[in-house]
Amino acid sequence: MVSMVLELIGGRKTLYAAAVGLVLGLFIGWWLLGVVLFPVDWKDAAPVDLHPTYRKEVVRAIADAYSVHGNADLTRAFLSERWEKNDLKKVIGELKAEATDDAAVQRLDALAQVLDISAAASVAGPTPAAPTSAEQPSLVGRLLPLCGVFLLIVAVVALAGLAVRILRNRRAVREEEAPFARMEEVLSPEMAVTVPGGALLGHFLTSYSLGNDHYEEAFTIETEDGYLGECGVAISESIGAGPPDKVTAFEVWLFDKNDVRTETKVLMSTHAFNDEALQNKLATRGDPVLAQPGEIITLETASLQVAARITEMEYGNGGMPEESYFSRITIELAASLKQGGGDTETTAFG
Repeated sequence: MVSMVLELIGGRKTLYAAAVGLVLGLFIGWWLLGVVLFPVDWKDAAPVDLHPTYRKEVVRAIADAYSVHGNADLTRAFLSERWEKNDLKKVIGELKAEATDDAAVQRLDALAQVLDISAAASVAGPTPAAPTSAEQPSLVGRLLPLCGVFLLIVAVVALAGLAVRILRNRRAVREEEAPFARMEEVLSPEMAVTVPGGALLGHFLTSYSLGNDHYEEAFTIETEDGYLGECGVAISESIGAGPPDKVTAFEVWLFDKNDVRTETKVLMSTHAFNDEALQNKLATRGDPVLAQPGEIITLETASLQVAARITEMEYGNGGMPEESYFSRITIELAASLKQGGGDTETTAFG
């Protein structure tokens, strides 16, 4: 979970950019657009939407009008839009309590009767005053809760990033203390016997599949004392027309900084290995070897040794001679210090 959070953050700079973006978004989207440029414009408000004081004045005026024209349907129509009977009963009761003459009370009673409500006079409490501009929340007051939530999110994300950093540092320290431990754990038993004296320098796994026309992998061989060389696998030869290229041979190579040459072996398909002309052509690039699952080949230089094992392979079968090109192949490489090749410190295997 913490790793996912860190990946989403993308680093401290991204976090800062998100914070600035949020603040600017609040300013532009809420205040600048919603208040300055496009303020809310209220239209066609019903009497029920008015301030309580003005609602009472509307009801009082309708009671007075009804006493003159006596049109019950028109009176009900004026007070039908979203008015609740309980609200009307309360308003009429307050108006009766405020009335100064019997005629006003009679008009309000007549209104209550036509609206089919019974409103007794109630003691009118103080009408809540509309907030003055001084009492209305300021822009800062409105933004403070949002800023508080944002700061809380930033704090949680920052703590998560700190926790991940601590875990990564601890893992890096463990890897420094045992740089080859993980390689030793995954080295297959078949390859373990090829490591002379248990001096493993590196263990690598590489895979090719049909369609990867630019396949080439290189791996660094080094110790805590420094760089020793490199090894790798690359496409050596293709046949037929592509795309995709139909690979019939791969080169497995080893470079040693203490040697003037690069050792190369050519892993060939059955068709290429049995084709004399093609084998002679590829022989100029390295020693030809027939590719077979489980086969282990060894490359040696002045001070290094690499064992290469084909863990799995499969031929393609489309419009070409049988067993002529690979559809996939996986090769395991184990690099080690050649016995008697030097005094480089390595980690023992097993």
